[in-house]
Amino acid sequence: MKKKVAIFLSIITIVICGWLIINRLNLLDIPSNKNDTHASFEKQKINNRTDINECEKDILKNAIDFERESKRQISVISYQTQITAFVIILIQIVLLIIILMIPKKVKDKIKPE
Repeated sequence: MKKKVAIFLSIITIVICGWLIINRLNLLDIPSNKNDTHASFEKQKINNRTDINECEKDILKNAIDFERESKRQISVISYQTQITAFVIILIQIVLLIIILMIPKKVKDKIKPE
């Protein structure tokens, strides 16, 4: 009974960590160069605008910088979460193998006569 519970908990942990890894994939900033280039183009568009003053231009450019930095930080946290979940999955797989290798106890192995 204890072996079944341990196997069940190990499998549940593996499933939850796998879900966490897949769920965090969309938060990674994988094309960071592309995103940084896009932010630079946006800043150039703001600089070329003549309908707003310099103060408003600085505010808009700072908002773009803040958004990029925020996405980078979220990406770093997401990556660390994925690495941690992957390590936990590896540990659980090792524990699962060890649990499965433990032989079943036989109640009456040898009957004394």
